[in-house]
Amino acid sequence: MITPDPLLSEHAASIERSLATAASKIGPTEFGGLIGDPGMSVIRSAMDCLKADSMSIWLANKDQTHLVVTHSEPDRDFIGYEQPITEGLISLAFASEQCLCENQVYLNADHSKKADQAMSQITCALIAAPFYIAGNLRGVISCVQLKDSVDDPDPPGFTARNMNRIRRLSTVMERLVNYRLLTTLLDLEI
Repeated sequence: MITPDPLLSEHAASIERSLATAASKIGPTEFGGLIGDPGMSVIRSAMDCLKADSMSIWLANKDQTHLVVTHSEPDRDFIGYEQPITEGLISLAFASEQCLCENQVYLNADHSKKADQAMSQITCALIAAPFYIAGNLRGVISCVQLKDSVDDPDPPGFTARNMNRIRRLSTVMERLVNYRLLTTLLDLEI
């Protein structure tokens, strides 16, 4: 059985502070290398499992005015897209720190159409889960099903079970980022 190392435990509070400080410095541009291939592999697997058309990680910018797409699968051109933190369902998930799962999103008056216009597609179904780094809210992971025109049939949509999968994905991604930060802070080569 693994137990805490007393020599390391003495420094736990200092390590936690350093982790929080490092996490607070991560902006959308710094986030790129933290999830690496393992994170992208997990995102692609989740997309396949949920039959999603796209999945994105949105981080709040440093002054907390916009959410910025730091990762987008499969559409890399969406990376860097910004949405005001006061608009849309993604921002609602951020502000409320609650997961959202909604089908027929395009009928919701609170849905920001700006992302749809940028992608030239219509968001039909959406899951949005808050994303944390070092225990602090930093952004949102979103998963969508899309269609090309209003005349096209809607995709099958998402379920509460799908939402729970994205919630777990958010936790896994936080742990991966925390691990990468800790190994860097402690200068570990694992």
